[in-house]
This record gives sequence, structure tokens and C-alpha cells, in this order.
Amino acid sequence: MILQSVSFLILGLLRFAVDASQLDDILIQGNDALMEGNNQQAVLLYRKGIEEMKRQKGVSLLTTISLYTNLATALSSEGDNEAAALSYQQALTAYEDQNDSVSDIETKEEAKEIASQSSFFLGMVYQDLSQPKEAIEAYAVTHDRFDPNHWASYANKGSVFHDNFSNHEKALEAYNQAYTLLVGGHATEPPSEPRYILSQLQYRIGLCLSAREDRRCALQNEDGTTEAADCQEQAAHAFSLALQYDPSNVSAKHMLASLTADATMKRASNTYVKSLFDDYAVNFEHSLVKDLGYTGYELLRKGFDRAMLNVGETKPMQLVIDAGCGTGLVGEQFRNISTVLVGVDLSAAILEQAQHTRPGLYDDTRVGDVIATFDEFANQISLIIAGDSYIYFGDLLPLKRRSIG
Repeated sequence: MILQSVSFLILGLLRFAVDASQLDDILIQGNDALMEGNNQQAVLLYRKGIEEMKRQKGVSLLTTISLYTNLATALSSEGDNEAAALSYQQALTAYEDQNDSVSDIETKEEAKEIASQSSFFLGMVYQDLSQPKEAIEAYAVTHDRFDPNHWASYANKGSVFHDNFSNHEKALEAYNQAYTLLVGGHATEPPSEPRYILSQLQYRIGLCLSAREDRRCALQNEDGTTEAADCQEQAAHAFSLALQYDPSNVSAKHMLASLTADATMKRASNTYVKSLFDDYAVNFEHSLVKDLGYTGYELLRKGFDRAMLNVGETKPMQLVIDAGCGTGLVGEQFRNISTVLVGVDLSAAILEQAQHTRPGLYDDTRVGDVIATFDEFANQISLIIAGDSYIYFGDLLPLKRRSIG
């Protein structure tokens, strides 16, 4: 959950660094190129400015950190995140080396704002480089060293704690800080339409609360005192708030229904499942098999073989539907007893991953709801296989009725 893009950085810096020198001309030309999307030209100009700066004495702090920071932005836009990280670091080093020698209050504040942006975007670059520890450190520097009201640094730090380290306590603390800043009206650079961000923050707060195994959380009262409360109830409240901010947040709706056993929601919405596995497609199988040691797909085939042995059935299945087929872990186990094997999944991304990982496994694949496939092949289906996808269906009886016509 990276909440801000690098697109606003150059806009924030154009008003800085106005020394009457050739460096200003180079900086402005680089800024113009970057604004026009000519990133390569911007990189050349900023590097030219930095080389010129090294030959001069007494270059202002604003010019120095603007050149390094905007160079980093251009490099990141070109996909060179390692070089971008180095340039952001150089901007921060220049700030620390020169800031104490600056006496003008307005200049110090402007330099601090640039440094804050540099640190924040350094965190984002570290996330792109899959360096979560360094990303957390950069975000912490942003709000601890430069700007305590920088809501996005708290939000992004929370996402790293949650997504990369499963540290729900630290993530919850960071998400709550971001949320408090936004609703309190003190946030730096608040979004123009905050309700979508507030919805996502409450959704993620709910995820952190619902992950608590002991189910006991501290609830803060209006007078500042705390009392014990059930984490699941607090999580449900967070998901409910997420839906109040954004009724279309299907992930929050699904989680709220799961926690409250909402009988009106018989199955997970297609939008929720599609969104979940589109995001998860590339890492799905590695996470499931390598990280979690999952073997359910093998156990499913063993159970099927025992059942068939008990009834004395040995002939191949004419039409097998792999419902919620994912990357084909289950389908692969049943290929040798399937005359025709059809894989069905809501996520086009994960079906592409299946075709890449196991080319030719399925005779046909369908992107969409399994119900449509059941209706299409009613009275023709010999076997339906489903690994863990059945947990998203709720009551299985209606699906069974559809599949047998």
C-alpha cells in the first residue's frame, strides 16, 4: 500500500533553489524536462548541474539538495531505483552537513521540506527494491526527523510492517497515526478526496486487529483511560468504518461479513476474490508451497484415490472442472484421470500464471464465475475439484445443484 506517487515531488520543488547562477538555469531546465516527461534529458541536466556544483564554492543548500532530489526522481521514473536511492541519500547527507550553517529561517524550513520529501521517496524506492527494513527506516526519518504530520510516511511504514514482517502491532500503531493526522486536519499534503484513503486505512487497521490471536485489545476511552476489549469486535468496527468512508470497498465488506457471520452474504463477492488473487498472482504458489509448506493439493488426490478404490471405480473422468484453479496445483494432480480438464478462475492474472507455470495442463480455461461454467456444462460434469477455493463459496449446496442441472 504505497499511498503517494513521486509525481508531485517536482511540483513541490520548483519554487526552491533560486541562486543567481548558472546552476539555477541548469536546475530549471532539468525541472522543465522532468515536467514534460523527458526523464533522460532531465537526468543529463541534473548530473551536469551536480558536476558544476562540485567545482563551485558556496553553493546554497537549497540548490544542492534540489539537484540531488530531482535527479533521484528522474532516475526513479526511468526505473533505475538503485541510482535513485543513492541520489536521495546524497540529498539527505547534504542537508545534514550544511543545515546548521544556514541562518535564514525561511530557507531552513524550505530545505527541511525538501529533505522530508527526499526521505519519504527514498522509503518508496526501498519498497520497490524489496528492501523493507531500509524502507521502514526512511519513513521513520521522515516523520521523526523532518515532519511529524507526514501522514503518508506513517501509512506506508504500516504497510511494510504488515505486508513484509507480519508485525501487526507496529503496523496498527502506524496506521492509527496516519488516520489520526488525516481526520484531525493536521496532515501534511492531505489527499484531495480523503475518504478512499481513510477507508483503506480502516480496512488495514481491521486486518491488524483481527490477526490478534489472544483476541484482547486495549480500548482507549474519551477520558484517556483504557479498558480491555475484544479485538474481533474492534476489527468489525474498523471494517464498518471503512465501508462508511467507501461503500464500494469490497474487501472490507467481505471481512466484516466474515467476522460478524453475516447470513446475508452467502459467498465472497467476485470482486473481492478477483482483487485478492490478481494482486497475489505472481507470488501465490511460492508463498503457498515454499513459505507455508502447503500440501493440500496432494492430500486431495490421495483422498480421491481412496474414495474411488472403495467404490471400485477406475475409469477416467470425462469432464473435470477445476473450480478456482489458481496456478494449477490441484489440476496437475488430476490431469491423468481427466479426459477433458477445464480450469476456471475469476482472476485472469492467476490464469496467465498457470499457463506460464504449467503450459498445456488444461484443455480449456475460463475467466469468470464457476456458476457460469456449471450452467454451461450442466449434466455433463463428471467431477468438480477445488482446493482452497471452496472457502469463498459459503453454502456449497446451491453450487452442487447448478453443476448437476
